[in-house]
Amino acid sequence: MTNISKFTLNANHDFLEINLKNPSSEQNKPLSFSCEYLRIFAPSECQKAHSGKQATPNKIPQVFHKKNVQLSQIEPLGKHGHRFIFNDGFNDIYSTDHLIKLSETFDANWSLYINGLSSTNSREESINFKAVT
Repeated sequence: MTNISKFTLNANHDFLEINLKNPSSEQNKPLSFSCEYLRIFAPSECQKAHSGKQATPNKIPQVFHKKNVQLSQIEPLGKHGHRFIFNDGFNDIYSTDHLIKLSETFDANWSLYINGLSSTNSREESINFKAVT
């Protein structure tokens, strides 16, 4: 069984590396994700894209304007996985299996997502706020 042994979040809080521990494997290659990718392909968003009235033809989540999203917090939830909390107020529970699948399908997922963008549904923030000092 593969378990997460370590999370490493970069200084900007926009890139996450996950170290896995698998007793039956000699090699434990870390998984690396942008927080944008994790936010777009969150388990609940993937579920919406694959089922019901909100299903999309290419099975890609319809989540936009997340280029600058950051990961604020990670909470361990035992056997269920980890709750990832993003600075846009969204949170979801990510299992180890979901994270491994996201890593394995990154190229196909990201390509379909990028090809489905438009001028109104882009990666860029819809409103860019600047701090006033």
